[in-house]
Parts: sequence; C-alpha cells; structure tokens
Amino acid sequence: SDGGAGKRRRLSRKARGDGSARLAVDRLNAVCRDRSEEEEVDALASCSSPVFAPNDAPIYRVERGGEVTYHGPGQLVGYPMADLRHPPYKQDLHWYLRMVEEVVIETLRVYDIEGYRDEDNTGVWVGDNKVAAVGVSSSRWITTHGFAINVDPDLAYFDTSIIIPCGIEGKGVTSISKILRERGVEESSHPSLLEVADATIHSF
Repeated sequence: SDGGAGKRRRLSRKARGDGSARLAVDRLNAVCRDRSEEEEVDALASCSSPVFAPNDAPIYRVERGGEVTYHGPGQLVGYPMADLRHPPYKQDLHWYLRMVEEVVIETLRVYDIEGYRDEDNTGVWVGDNKVAAVGVSSSRWITTHGFAINVDPDLAYFDTSIIIPCGIEGKGVTSISKILRERGVEESSHPSLLEVADATIHSF
C-alpha cells in the first residue's frame, strides 16, 4: 500500500486542473453502499501504524491546525476542495472558514436545530455543546480539510478523561440524534448519515 499517496496525487491541484473545485462524496457512498461504516473505518486505520488512546482509538497526526479531536462512524466528514482564487470565493481563509460553518448551520436548520458560531472557538455549537468541528487549510489557495458533523456517533469517544475535544475546556459535544432524542423525537425519525449528507450538499 502507498498509504494513500496515489489518491492524494489524483486530488492534487495539478491533477484537477486550474479553476476546479470538488466536494468529495465518493467515500460516503462507499461507506454506506458497499460496506458498513465500521468496516470502512477499519480499512482506513490499516493504512498506517497509529498509536492508540486508552480507549483503543487509533491516533493520527494530520496537517491541519487545532487540537486533538475524534472522527469515526456516525459522523459526516466533508473535505470540500475549492480554488479560492476564483469567484464566488475569496482569497481569505477566515472568510472561507465562516462559510463552511454557515453550510453546517443551514444543514442543521433542516432538522429544526439552531446552530451558532462561538466568537472564541471554531465550529458550530448548540448551547454549550459542539455539534460540528471545522478546520480548514490551503495550499496555493486550494482548500483542504473541512468539517465533521456529529450525526449519531458514539459520544463516549469524546470523554474528557481521555481527550479535551479541540482543546476547549468547559464545553461539551453533542450530535443531531442526541438533540432530537432529548426532544423526544422517535429514533425512527432521526436522519440517516446519507440524509444529512444530502442536506449538506444542498446547503453549499
């Protein structure tokens, strides 16, 4: 295995060409249609040799800012790839970060959930709890990284005795399903990962 180097080359600016932008959803399709989320996460984890947290979660160092967080089954992870040198974009990473947050906020509104931005911390929040992490980067104004919306992950992986999610103390983590559950909404009415993905794409 090349550790994903081939895929990174295919997604590079040189391979995509000037003026290109991409929202990759093929990974989601593979997860939901060909094999389970757990099998897909296991396949990704086998690409290298990580160290492990006390709860046996693999730990990887990645090329983005911010502190430690968790990604796994039940999260919608989106890495939009856009060339910020071309309209309607701006060559301003702070502006782009806020636009990604706005996409998440609009997605939550589909489920009658009011998300908001925190002046001090990135991401999207409901009350004192983060429902979506956002972290972006760019190379020559081509964006990388993106967002992770907690649809219905195992929130035990955010246990503050193991990690301080995003390095933010005194705040919690929530999910779309947890919010709906607390409202008394039947589990059968909670949106699936694919449904949230569809709503997110329509919010871009």
